[in-house]
Amino acid sequence: MTMMNRNNQPNFPVIYELLKQLCRNLAGERADEVLKGVTQLIANRPNSIAYYGSSTSTASESSIVTRINRRLSSRSQASVNVFNGFYEELVSITESKQRAPILEFLLNLADADRNLPGASGLQIDLRNDGACSVGGPLLESALSKLSLDSGLSGSSSSQRSPMLSVVGSNGSVVGGAVTGNELEDSIIQDIIYACTGIEGKYLRKNVVTGEFKLDHVSGRHLDTCDAGMLLRLAEVGFFYSNVVKFTDPKSDSYLMGSFGQGYITALRKELTNYYGLIANLQEVLDRQRQPGADTTDRMTLVRAMVWLVEPMERLQWLSVISDACREVKGGALASAVHKFIWHGDPMVRTISRELLQSACIPLQQMLTQWLTDGKIIDPNCEFFIEKLMEVGYNRLWHDEFRLRISMVPSFISDALARQILVIGKSINFLREICKDRAPVRERNDLSKCLSERLEYLYSPHSNTELHVLIDNVYLKTSKRVLDIVLGPHRLFDHLQAMRDYLLLGQGHFADMLMEYLKEELDRPAKDIGQQELFLTVAEAVRKSSCEAEDPEVLNYLDVHFLSPCEGDTGWDVFCLTYKVLGPLGTIFQPVQCTYRALFKQLWNMKRFEYILASIWRNHMLGTRCYKPIAADIGDVMKHLQTYCSKMINLISQMQYYILFEVIECSWVQFSARVQQAKALDDVLEAHDKFLQRIRTGIFLDQSTHMFTSSLEQIFNSVRKLDEWQMKFYDLCNRELDSRKAFDDRIRESEAAGTYGVTAEQTLKRDEELQQFEHRLSTCQKAINMIGVGYEDSVHQFLYQLAISPTESLPQLCMRLDYNEYYKHRDARLSSTLTFQHMRKSMAGSFGRK
Repeated sequence: MTMMNRNNQPNFPVIYELLKQLCRNLAGERADEVLKGVTQLIANRPNSIAYYGSSTSTASESSIVTRINRRLSSRSQASVNVFNGFYEELVSITESKQRAPILEFLLNLADADRNLPGASGLQIDLRNDGACSVGGPLLESALSKLSLDSGLSGSSSSQRSPMLSVVGSNGSVVGGAVTGNELEDSIIQDIIYACTGIEGKYLRKNVVTGEFKLDHVSGRHLDTCDAGMLLRLAEVGFFYSNVVKFTDPKSDSYLMGSFGQGYITALRKELTNYYGLIANLQEVLDRQRQPGADTTDRMTLVRAMVWLVEPMERLQWLSVISDACREVKGGALASAVHKFIWHGDPMVRTISRELLQSACIPLQQMLTQWLTDGKIIDPNCEFFIEKLMEVGYNRLWHDEFRLRISMVPSFISDALARQILVIGKSINFLREICKDRAPVRERNDLSKCLSERLEYLYSPHSNTELHVLIDNVYLKTSKRVLDIVLGPHRLFDHLQAMRDYLLLGQGHFADMLMEYLKEELDRPAKDIGQQELFLTVAEAVRKSSCEAEDPEVLNYLDVHFLSPCEGDTGWDVFCLTYKVLGPLGTIFQPVQCTYRALFKQLWNMKRFEYILASIWRNHMLGTRCYKPIAADIGDVMKHLQTYCSKMINLISQMQYYILFEVIECSWVQFSARVQQAKALDDVLEAHDKFLQRIRTGIFLDQSTHMFTSSLEQIFNSVRKLDEWQMKFYDLCNRELDSRKAFDDRIRESEAAGTYGVTAEQTLKRDEELQQFEHRLSTCQKAINMIGVGYEDSVHQFLYQLAISPTESLPQLCMRLDYNEYYKHRDARLSSTLTFQHMRKSMAGSFGRK
């Protein structure tokens, strides 16, 4: 049995029990007297207790036994025999490394100082022939300490007051009794130690889990009731240790960041109050343990439990809340605490509210700086608004500031977070872009409310004074921005100009531009200069009805020349753009690419509309010019007219649908929303929806991109028809020239009196006619193939329109097939183009809305 505890200090309870048993075995009836002297010795010479490993020159076991036998033999042989019997028993129950310290301790007792205070010495006679003489008060103190610390005076509540007789030199009883009160005080002292995370005599702490358990030696002497209550109250220390580690910078649970420091401040305040309660408990215990203290109103285990019930519950919830905050920071930490603020227990609500209010002090400071000055001071990246560095001047409004979604506290709604973002962003926009620093009076009121009523921020109601002030500042600041961009910077005028020129809303300008650029854009892209195109655009502006346009608006119209690839023509690289400067450039820069994509698609449709108009115009001219060969080319011209009419109808209906039903109707809705806008973001949001409707209407978004391939096949058929017409007219012109030359020769022969042509000339003319008929037959086959390919493409396009979930596209399908020509030739359209199907489709679409 070891005589040292975990702290390498003498284990007095074990030593006391060993000495007690030793004295009974060796001293017989005088055991109590001897035990008294031994106790006095230990009290005055604690260093006499040696243990293995503590002495640098521990004597060997055999030498110690020899010295003890020599000492005892000088008194009597009986003492030697008793010791040898004891030694044999000691050998059988102990290890060799433990026996030497025990024997050395016995030898030290025999050689102890004979000049102890109040006594002439200490003699231990193992044959009852010695005497013990010690000072009474000193022995009482030592005995009281040992008996109190040991806890071995009884093993049940009924055995808490056994008498340990201590006999002095005069044979009288000078000691006292270890009462149940003293044991209970010792247990309460252990509880106080455990409440601060320290081990005691009865409790040992698990270094991994932090839980307390009974000591396997001292704890076995406690009755079940005391042990259970001791372990129950030791849970306070477990929760205390869990909470303390969140405030320890060396712990891996230490909360970082400014929000974490605010939380730790509240946590330390709670711990300070807890320390005060433990100090009061210790003071009461110390007072009642003093000699002569009043025992009528003692601190008992039951009363200690009453004292610690509430601190235990508070520490438990502090531990739970702190665990929820582990490894999070900033707004996420505030969200973790906020979820406890609506707990059913009023105490939990109070604790979480105090913790949240302290943790949100940095949030209050950040919000004040952002909402009043548009500044972010956030070294730990905890604020729910972040500033992106190295953002271009033209992207300041859209990209410089954005929400950090993971840091938005749960008590700040999405709408409120967006308002807070826009307020600070507007302040920066006015100061840096518009050079406007006009103050807003409501900002001072908002700052005062944040400093005094921060709890309004996590109120369940959205009509608090703070919410109202934020809403007012948002409206005032947003209106200031909107007034500047709509007023001096003429935002709406520029929006209308982009619609007129980039979306081809000015039809006369688009027609003139197409006419002037047609030949130029047919050239290879590498041979075209951007400056030449710009001059052509300027000429189209001057000769169109746009000449009366505001010069400031026209100055922003420019040519964007894409980087050409091998084989590209001018059609592939030409694009109009609208270069806006200043605040409007910051606003419109993100949508420039969208406008270019829309212009390319609309310009492409305009091109094929122009091609079909040229084909029809050439056809009308050819009808008059080719009357001499009308009988030969009549069928081909009829096919040309038929296919050209079909294509013109399709393209015209598409152009009408896009320009009026898509762009014009969307513009009307957009204009109405601009008039109702309360903030710049409302205008930009409406503008984005306006562009999105157009993207859908001209088949550029994700839901309608599958139409692009079918449209490209239709446009390819138009392109082939244009090329075919050029070849066909070239063939007709050569035939007309041949016939005219043949007729001229006949007239010349008549004038010369020869009247006629030679057989050779006639034969040559017949060969030319045969070649013409052969080539004409080839042309007819070619146009038929073009017509078949075109109709297949239209079939596919109409079917995709008919099954589209977008409400307007099935209606466009019905308009394009107004005479049901394609419906009767494509079984797939028989059901999708019925009125009943359309009604169900529209009803389903309305239901989804």
